[in-house]
Formats: sequence, C-alpha cells, structure tokens
Amino acid sequence: MAHGGRGCENTNMDFPDHAARVIAFANELGLDRFSLLAHDTGATIARLVAADAPERVDKLVLLNTEIPFHRPPFIPQYQKLFALPGSAGITKRLLKTKAYRQSARGYGGSFFDKKLIEGEFKSLFVDDLLADKQKFRGRIRYLTQLDFERIDRLDAVHAKIIAPTLFIWGQQDTTFPVALGKAMADKMPSCIGFVEVENCCFLPQEEQPEVVLHHTLNFLNARSGSAG
Repeated sequence: MAHGGRGCENTNMDFPDHAARVIAFANELGLDRFSLLAHDTGATIARLVAADAPERVDKLVLLNTEIPFHRPPFIPQYQKLFALPGSAGITKRLLKTKAYRQSARGYGGSFFDKKLIEGEFKSLFVDDLLADKQKFRGRIRYLTQLDFERIDRLDAVHAKIIAPTLFIWGQQDTTFPVALGKAMADKMPSCIGFVEVENCCFLPQEEQPEVVLHHTLNFLNARSGSAG
C-alpha cells in the first residue's frame, strides 16, 4: 500500500484491493472477529470482506449500496466528463456554489431535505474534499475506474457470505432505488432483514441518524442476528 505524497497516485482503487486493506487493518488491530457497518461503495467492500473471510465477519449492516446490473445515471456521465481536459477544475469551482451543490448534478439527489446539504455536511464533506488535492484526485480516480462488471458479479459474492446481514435503505433514493435494493436483498442467502427509512434518500445516516442507529444496535446486540 502506498503511503503519503504522490505514491498514493499508484494505489490500486479496485474493490478487492480495498477489501484486502480492511482485512489487513483488522489484523493490525488484532481483531479475530468483527462486524461491519458500511454505506455505498464501502458496503460493496464490506461484502467482499465477508465473502473472503467468512469465519471472521460476525454481522453486516449495509446501507444504500451498489446493485448488480444497475447503473446510477450520473456515474457514466461523470466518467465521460472527467476524461475531458480541465473538467476537474471546473467541477471544483462549481462545487463552491450553492446552486450547483443543491442541483441533481451536485448533492441534490442525495438528500430528501436539501437544507442538509449546507452546514455540517458541506463543512465536513464538501469543503474538506475541495481543500485536499489528493482527496479530490482520489475521488476522480474512483469514479473513472469504477468496475461495473465486478458489481454485476456481486450475486456470486453474496452466495459466499454467511454473516447475518441487515440492509437499511433510504426510501426515496434515486441513486440506488429501494425496489432494486429490496430485490437484491431478497436473493441474498444471509439477509435477515431490509429496513426502509422514510424521508431520506441516499444518505439515511445523515438524514435519519436515530432511526439508523436504532436498527443497527438492535441487530448487532441480538444474539440470534435477527433484525429486531
């Protein structure tokens, strides 16, 4: 794994490499068994970890995440955009404007309550991203190198997972529609529950944190692995 400076430009961004880093991190912490709570691409990486190390993963809590054969419409658009010279700089300037952040091209599709885009989310996520050139380059590399064929093979990954799995999903999500998420969960042998959270989109942990925490703790604390 590359550390610091320009070495990170050569870090492999593929899902299996990220999963290997999670397992290596658990090894460094001396964790023989652990549970994972993950969202979006993190939840895809968590699924790979649970499939690669089934004896070590106790439970999975997965929030709005990639679905086999589903293409969020803005991802291919951004992949084409960032292939154009100067597009990264233009995008950074646009993200500094409230109108763009509130739009569907920005973060408008991620929130049921658009007011939440500003304030803490902007400070911790948007401003931090814009202030760190390495993070911004990493975000572009992730978008441009996203491997949809590997996502389409997630059903085979799911078949290897034995850890009881709970899905928590923002009901109004347009990035990963709840109906497609539910259909995926229904086919996953380890899934024991699918919770739809009202009045939130792609980020239920941001819009309804108390609801997400309630279901997560009930699930993790239950001996049987039931959703509670």
